[in-house]
Amino acid sequence: MHFTVISVMTALGLTLSACGGDSSATKSIGNDQSSAETAVFGEQPLEFSFYSNYDFASPIGYGNDVSTKWLKENKKLNLVEIGSNGNASQKFGTMIASNDLPDVIMLDRGSTDYTTMQKNGMLVPLDDYYAKYPVLQKLIDPETFNMLKAEDGHIYVIPNWFDSAQNQYKNINTGWTVNREIYAGLGKPELKTFDDLYSYLKQVKEKFSNVVPLEPGIAMNGVNMLYKLIYAGNGGNRTIWNIGDVPTLPNTETHTLEPIFNDPAYLEAFKYMSKLTREGLVSPDMFTQKQEQVQEKLNSGRIAVTAISNITGLGNTANDILRAKDPDAGYDYMPFLYKTGVDPTTVNPHTYGTLGWNVIVITKKAKQPEQIFQFYDWWASEEGQRINAFGPPGLLYDKVDENGAPIDNEKAKTIAPEEKANLKIGLFNPLGSPLYYKIAHFKNAQDPDHQNWGMAASEYFAKFAKLNTDQFNNMKIDPKSDTGIKEQQIKQIWHEANAKMIFAQSDEELEAVYKKLQADVMKAGYEDILAEKTKFWQSNLAQMKP
Repeated sequence: MHFTVISVMTALGLTLSACGGDSSATKSIGNDQSSAETAVFGEQPLEFSFYSNYDFASPIGYGNDVSTKWLKENKKLNLVEIGSNGNASQKFGTMIASNDLPDVIMLDRGSTDYTTMQKNGMLVPLDDYYAKYPVLQKLIDPETFNMLKAEDGHIYVIPNWFDSAQNQYKNINTGWTVNREIYAGLGKPELKTFDDLYSYLKQVKEKFSNVVPLEPGIAMNGVNMLYKLIYAGNGGNRTIWNIGDVPTLPNTETHTLEPIFNDPAYLEAFKYMSKLTREGLVSPDMFTQKQEQVQEKLNSGRIAVTAISNITGLGNTANDILRAKDPDAGYDYMPFLYKTGVDPTTVNPHTYGTLGWNVIVITKKAKQPEQIFQFYDWWASEEGQRINAFGPPGLLYDKVDENGAPIDNEKAKTIAPEEKANLKIGLFNPLGSPLYYKIAHFKNAQDPDHQNWGMAASEYFAKFAKLNTDQFNNMKIDPKSDTGIKEQQIKQIWHEANAKMIFAQSDEELEAVYKKLQADVMKAGYEDILAEKTKFWQSNLAQMKP
């Protein structure tokens, strides 16, 4: 899943008009909760069902980790999880067809699933709630609210892991890491370029037969994170955001989207990845494995180099477990690798944006929509995000410093890494706000020698985020339109070609697949998709003007 840069902000005032819509929007949903005083979150019991609309999402077992157990006992919150069973599209379709929606859904902003619910009156408008409760309305930039509005002028979403123009601290969850023990065992050779990486992986394969030389994680958006990082490693400030189901090449001078085939780096990246694959230097399970399998390999130290989405989260857990056994074990994050001859200062794969990763919506099936919004507003606050990052109060901290960062208590100073990992802090993550990273930054600043590995890595990778991609949001094509039908066909063509190119047995075979891919997608209407999305892009630019 692409995870957007997050950063910390100072609170901004926001008027009701910035939220959009009239004040009667929420009261029209069939209940009169908005007109009455609502109890402070945690004073009254609250239960709601939750569904994450992603194949990779699965229930965490609410109540079984320290944070959700604390929420049940101290805030009277119970969450009923609904799993996707590895097929979110089918699950969502069944829920829509039976009109049996959960209370809350997490899904992609601007997706067809979202617009289907919004246009059919299935979602609760949130305008009044934003005006009534203090946290989210101050954290979200007014311009961001404008971008989040539906066509009818109302806001139906709560952004997740959103950013602000006022933020000082950026965070990114994806980059290159290297196994510390294996790297030391091989003499710590230079690892800067793709040529260096190739030589290193060959040494790993020769001397560590039970280790995966290079782990790319799971397949997502047509290709995995490894391919995207190789592509961006060709320099020229290429980013990973445009390499997905239907890749595009943005021309920032003309503000038009061009065919990705115009970029020679697109083919070159496939050639390099295919070379690594056919020589057995990459995990052969990259298109079939689950996240749990990747985590297990990380936890056991059986990976030499990673190029995994969300390595800061997965790697943090692995580091805690490995260091419990050996303080010299674990993974080190490193600068982004690049093609020999490329200026490394132009290798900036990541982007940032104020709209965040995805959104939360409250459906009209919810009996207590205002209380649900109130929970998310509270969770976005300093207190909620502190629990998000460091667990509930009274466990590893009893006090906080002047910046809201927890101060380690005696248990935090003496707890074994493995015992800490078993607390599963951060497993429950219903919403991320910019305050998460403010607190994390100042927590690490308290004791730089004992930083949280994942949070320190996130700040490090964020140094390479140069492009704001708000301008490229809300570019979803209606799948029922002629262009949308073409896009679905092209996605399938691309998915099949991606795998064939990566597993090609020679460059000649790869180039033949590439040539056929280009002809097939052009014939299927690729240029129509580019033209449609160019219109969205230019509309976004106009909407973002002050």
